[in-house]
Amino acid sequence: MLFNLFGKKDDAADEHVFTDRAYVSTAAKMNACAELARKEPESLFICWFPETAGRFREFFRQQGLDENLLTEARHIHSSKVEGRKPVFVEHYPLHSREIDLIKNWSQEKIIVFSALDEPLFKHFGSDKVIPMIKMLGMKENEAIEHNLVSKSIIKGQEKIAGLVSMEQSAQSQAEWMEKNIK
Repeated sequence: MLFNLFGKKDDAADEHVFTDRAYVSTAAKMNACAELARKEPESLFICWFPETAGRFREFFRQQGLDENLLTEARHIHSSKVEGRKPVFVEHYPLHSREIDLIKNWSQEKIIVFSALDEPLFKHFGSDKVIPMIKMLGMKENEAIEHNLVSKSIIKGQEKIAGLVSMEQSAQSQAEWMEKNIK
C-alpha cells in the first residue's frame, strides 16, 4: 500500500529509447558533440535536417574532426548503424518519425543532444527558462540529463503532432515549425 501511494507505476513510460542531454545553447551542444566524437570515434552523429548537417559538418571541420562522423537521417538505414553508436544532434518535431527510424536498430539507449535555444524548445517557452537556469548557476557547458526531461520532450512532440494536419518537409527545424504548426 505504501509503495503504491502515488498511483500505479507506468512501466511502459520508462522504456523509452532516447536519453536527452539538453544544453542551454546550440554552441554548448556542438562543443559537447565534438568532445564525444573525440572520446568515442565510433559515434555516428545523425541530423534530421540538412541545415543542421551543414552547420555540424563545418563545425567538425573547424575542430579537426572527420565530417564523415555525420549523416542525415534521410540517408541512414540500420546497416549503417551496426557497430556504431548512433547519436542524434537534434530532435525531430514528431516523435513517431524518430521511432520509425530506429525501430530496427539494436541499440537500447540512444543519446539525443538538444539545446534550449532550438525552435522545438522555443515553441514551449524555453526563452523564459534559459535566464532562470543561468540565474541558478548552471554553466553553459553543463547538460540537463534526466528521465523526466526525455518524457517531457516526448509529450511535447505528441502535442505538436496534434497540431500537424499534413506534414511539409523542411531544410531546418525552424522552417519545419513555421511550415507545419499553424
